[in-house]
Amino acid sequence: MAQIECGRGHLYDPEKYPTCPYCNTNQQITVAAAGRTAPIRVTDPGRTAPLSQTPAAAPQRTAPLSATPVTAPQKTQPPRGYAPTPVTAPQKTMPPRGYAPVQPAPAPEPPAETMPPRGPSVLAAGKTVGMMQQEMGFDPVVGWLACVEGPSRGKSYTIRGGINAIGRGDRMDIVITGDRTISQENHAKISYSDRNNRFNLIPGDGRNIVYLNGEEVFAATPLKAYDLIDFGTTKLLFVPLCGEQFAWKKEEDHGDT
Repeated sequence: MAQIECGRGHLYDPEKYPTCPYCNTNQQITVAAAGRTAPIRVTDPGRTAPLSQTPAAAPQRTAPLSATPVTAPQKTQPPRGYAPTPVTAPQKTMPPRGYAPVQPAPAPEPPAETMPPRGPSVLAAGKTVGMMQQEMGFDPVVGWLACVEGPSRGKSYTIRGGINAIGRGDRMDIVITGDRTISQENHAKISYSDRNNRFNLIPGDGRNIVYLNGEEVFAATPLKAYDLIDFGTTKLLFVPLCGEQFAWKKEEDHGDT
């Protein structure tokens, strides 16, 4: 007759045994004998069977992440590829990366009286110099132009001996900026002759007409103190230094006798 299964998975013949003989005797049937898969063995009916029958040792409750032992002085493993940098005794702390020690301030330059002249002189450079500069050793001021009207109102311009070119360009002797009616170069010229102690206004290559005290200038015209020169929207007042009351003279050297 066919066998039946009890509540605990035991197979037995009901005609031979009224109840499960294995439960009464606490006997377990084998998987091979029953031809079935054996149930999970639970030692205590009120608990859940462990996932593995291998008990964990008491000293180690959790499996370590690495089998490499950690020594007592070093509790944490250093990162892979780390190489410690030794620090010498005088230097306890390493400076931050990119740190540069502060360089000492340079020594102050000697006074201007003791310094040699910088760069080649005008004569050594082969440039043309004025007669007054050649004779006196410097280029003295002989007068001024004061802007009384226009974009540069309030500015003053120095007049030197010889020919003084006027324009907006940087190469001009007298540079007047901000007025587009003035040519870039040689809009007009002002000359001073130390031989005759005399000033002249000379028209240049500019497209616009130069006016002196409201009159057109087409040739060299003598200048007098406080004459008004008109350059389009700019008006300049002429103020001479050299004239009847003053003129630069060459100083003669007098040796000790």
